[in-house]
Amino acid sequence: MKVLKFLDKYFEEIICVIALAAMTVVIFIQIILRLISPIVQLPMAWTEEIGRYFFIYAVYVGAAYATKRMAHQKVDVLPLLVNDTGKLIFNLISDLGLIVFAAVMAIYGWQVVEQVAFIFVQNAPATKLNMGWAYGGPALGMTCCAIRAFQNIFRHIAEYKEKKNSQPKPEGGEA
Repeated sequence: MKVLKFLDKYFEEIICVIALAAMTVVIFIQIILRLISPIVQLPMAWTEEIGRYFFIYAVYVGAAYATKRMAHQKVDVLPLLVNDTGKLIFNLISDLGLIVFAAVMAIYGWQVVEQVAFIFVQNAPATKLNMGWAYGGPALGMTCCAIRAFQNIFRHIAEYKEKKNSQPKPEGGEA
């Protein structure tokens, strides 16, 4: 159970930190190799390719992290004009729209991964890495996005119920 709580709390952060750190190291290696390339002829195509794949993972898993933190861009003028029930409705509509988008992207993403990795096996040009790894980033990120949007729905409902229960009840009888 501790492992699940840890993953629920830190999964996206860990993936993003690893992807961004690895991308930084790989691009730094590419810069160093370019500096010494007049002296020693070394192939550099692999650094650009691997850096790009780490970037893809960072972007899509980062979208899931933004969903978890409810940090996506949204229009928040209308919720300011309505009461708590209206805010709940706007948040639920927003989260449901995100779930639909992320679920469609995840379903097609995993189908592409299956096609590229197992059926019509494709390899990256420079590294000969199975392209399923590259296409796995968007599929993983959108799957996490959908899961986090579901969690946000439950969070919004719980906050709404808590707010309703914490409001003082009017004293006296019915008028």
